[in-house]
Amino acid sequence: MNLLVVGAAGGTGARLVGQALVAGHHVTALARHPERITTRHERLRVVAGDALDRADLDGVLPGHTVVLSALGATTRARTTIYSQGTANLRRSMTAAGVRRLFCLSSGALDSGAGTPAAQRLVTRLIIRPLHRHAYADMRRMEDDLATDDEVDWTIVRAPMLTNGPRTGTYRFTHDGDRPLDRPTQISRADLADFVLGHLDDRALFRRRVSLSY
Repeated sequence: MNLLVVGAAGGTGARLVGQALVAGHHVTALARHPERITTRHERLRVVAGDALDRADLDGVLPGHTVVLSALGATTRARTTIYSQGTANLRRSMTAAGVRRLFCLSSGALDSGAGTPAAQRLVTRLIIRPLHRHAYADMRRMEDDLATDDEVDWTIVRAPMLTNGPRTGTYRFTHDGDRPLDRPTQISRADLADFVLGHLDDRALFRRRVSLSY
């Protein structure tokens, strides 16, 4: 497939790029700081661009099969990187005739029945207030995507991300299923493994997926 990885210079983006190349895909890596992408490969094209600039996206999207968004806030200040960045992606994708989109979100948006009481308390009293701007923008992104019937989106809600190895062993569920029991953490490498393993999984079209060890 021809994959566009947006936010490719970040921790998760870099793993998506690396694993996609190993799997034989052609990859375009879009990043505001392309100099941070040190991988070189005959099937990799590195492009400077900002998801908040529609022109950058319009110029790079044609010809791709799937868009993998690894956009993320780098500070705790107010942000629109999730909502506006994804809205720009959706519009550019529609214009280019590209339908498949993966977006990353946070398991903290839904600390539900399967989460231990102590973990729910920490999330409510510490984690959510500390990252309230990012979570608010993730929520806006998710709500906007839920109304879009021109894009085959999948939102992946991950718990705490680590720099651990790729194991290929994890659990996932999606909205409508029984919540995950005791979601704790997952490595960025396994998050990438999950995404790349479900690029054309129609069962996950327009679904919010929860992922954890």
